[in-house]
Amino acid sequence: MTGRPGPPYNACMFGLPSIQKLLVLAAIVLAVWYGFKLIGRLSEQRKAERKLDEQRGGADAGKRPRGNARAELKAEEMEPCPACGAYVAAGKARSCGRADCPY
Repeated sequence: MTGRPGPPYNACMFGLPSIQKLLVLAAIVLAVWYGFKLIGRLSEQRKAERKLDEQRGGADAGKRPRGNARAELKAEEMEPCPACGAYVAAGKARSCGRADCPY
């Protein structure tokens, strides 16, 4: 077979990019750039808040439980409602609004 060798590359694909493509590329680069700046700024704010919280009286001052405090949380027993079958807390059940609800 004696085929003619074709062009080494597609001139339309690897030629000069259009202005629209350049503008979209610039917009994407700027969005990523400012996204990383925002993430960094938020991270610095969290670090500053954590440091300020530790200075005021520890990490557990008004925050959710951490570390050993999580182990102290207790689960409640649930039981099905005889009327509707929905599970409710065993000791704190309230009426669901149905006429045949026993609570």
